[in-house]
Amino acid sequence: MTVDHETLMAYADGECDPLTARRVERAIAADPALATEVDSHRALRTRLGAAFAQVADEPVPPRLTAPLTSNVVPFAQAPRRRVPPVWAGAVAASLVIGLVLGRGLTPQGTVATGPAGLVAEGTLARALDTQVGGDGAKGGVRMLASFRATDGELCRVFTGAPTSGIACRNGDSWALRRTISGTAESGTYRQAGTASASLLADAQDMMADTPLDAAAERDAARRGWR
Repeated sequence: MTVDHETLMAYADGECDPLTARRVERAIAADPALATEVDSHRALRTRLGAAFAQVADEPVPPRLTAPLTSNVVPFAQAPRRRVPPVWAGAVAASLVIGLVLGRGLTPQGTVATGPAGLVAEGTLARALDTQVGGDGAKGGVRMLASFRATDGELCRVFTGAPTSGIACRNGDSWALRRTISGTAESGTYRQAGTASASLLADAQDMMADTPLDAAAERDAARRGWR
């Protein structure tokens, strides 16, 4: 497994997500030279931090902080309005309807309801079947990671519009274990980074071992993800 320089530096700075960190640690265990590079980067960062620590700890000059206080215009706090119980019930009902529509009737028929719950179909199912590491986004779907779950099933973390989630192989279909409606690509709901971080954290709790690398993903695809 190879790790590019940018990813290695991000790992040294503690900026990798949990799954990427596991991949880097696996590569470091197999290549001592990578460990040396990480140690060198951390040592350089420590030296630079010590050199500029005094400057960073100095207070901000008054001439820079003065405009932050002199130009502030106070606004009166708006009174809180109590929502009538009837309205609150209507809002709750609309949220439930939106959740059902978002999960069961997504564009292009990407998610359907089966006997065991939500399953992937159409564009999403094809992406889960065929996309492997390094392929990039296809059909609006991007694969973030693949792993073997503690129950033995192969699972994949994906993002797309309008649904992102974690899908696990169940016979000839992909069962959706986690779903989040919307990503930054869809322009709705939430930022893609937030969705990705949440799903990767869930995946870390589900996995039995380290994530699959690109070669292992290709092998799993040839075997029908079994």
